[in-house]
Amino acid sequence: MGLKSSSLLCLAILLAVSSSIHALDIAKLLAKSPEFAAFTKALTETKLIDQINSRNSITILALNDGAMGGLSGKSPAAIKAILSTHVVLDFFDEKKLMEAQGSGQLLTTLYQASGFAQDQQGFVKVALIGEGEIAFGSAVKDSPVDVELVKTVVSQPYNISILQVAKPITFAGVDSQIPADNAKAPAGSATAKAPVASANAPMPTKVAGAKAPASQAPLADAPTTGAETPTSEEVIAPTPSDATLAESPTEGPISADASSPSLAPGPAAGEAAADAEAPANSSSKTVVGLVGALMCFASMMVVM
Repeated sequence: MGLKSSSLLCLAILLAVSSSIHALDIAKLLAKSPEFAAFTKALTETKLIDQINSRNSITILALNDGAMGGLSGKSPAAIKAILSTHVVLDFFDEKKLMEAQGSGQLLTTLYQASGFAQDQQGFVKVALIGEGEIAFGSAVKDSPVDVELVKTVVSQPYNISILQVAKPITFAGVDSQIPADNAKAPAGSATAKAPVASANAPMPTKVAGAKAPASQAPLADAPTTGAETPTSEEVIAPTPSDATLAESPTEGPISADASSPSLAPGPAAGEAAADAEAPANSSSKTVVGLVGALMCFASMMVVM
C-alpha cells in the first residue's frame, strides 16, 4: 500500500508540474522584451489577454512600440478588432508559415471567433514578397499582403509562438466597428421607455370613462325639463328605477325606494314623469291587493 500511495503522489506532482509548465501567461512572455510594452498594455485594456491565456495553442503577431503608432487615432473598438486579427488560433512558426503559404491556407484569428467578423475579416493570409520574405495580410478581397515578418520572439512548440511583424494588419470596414455596449444602449433605452408610454396611454381613457356618469346625469333629469318630447319619454319610461334614483339621490336603498309610495313625483313634474311612474304605481296597487286578499283569507280561516 505504501508503494501505491507513493506512485499516486508522484503522478499528482507530475500532473501539477506539467499543467504549470503549459499554463499560458502572454503578458509575462512579452515582458521579457520591453519593446512590446505598448502592445501588452493594449491587450490588457481590450481584455484580449484573458482570451489569449485561455488557449492552449496560439500564435501572436506582436507589434513593437513604434509599430503601435499605426493605431493612433482609431476607436477602442477598431483597435480591439485589429489586435484580434494579430492572434492566430494555432501554433505557427516560420516553417509552418511557409507550408501555409505554399498550400494557400488561411489563418483563423481570434477576431473570427468573436462573431463580429464579416466575409473574410477574421482570416489572415500568408504570402512571400520581395526576396522571399514572409508577409501577412487580411483575407478580405483586394486587401494588401504587405505586413512583413520581422523576427521570431518566442517559440514553444506546439503551444505558443510570438512573431514580431512590421505594422498592424488592417481590413476594410474596421473603422466602422461599434462597441457591443454602445450598440445595445439604444435598444435598452427604447425598451425601458415602452412600458412608460403604454402605462400612460390608458390614463386619459380611464379619466374619460370616470366622467361618463356625470354626463349621464342630465339624461336622468330629462323628464323634468323635456316633458314635451316623446323621444325622452320613450327613453326614460323603460327604466323607472333609474328615474326614481335620479330624482332622489339622497334616499335609502333601491328596495326602499321601490316600495315607498311617497317617492312619486310632485306636482312640478310633467306628464312624462307621471307616465314613467305609472308602472310603479300599478305594481304597488297589485301588491296591496294581494296583501288584502291574504288578510281576508286569514280572517276566514280564523273564523272557521
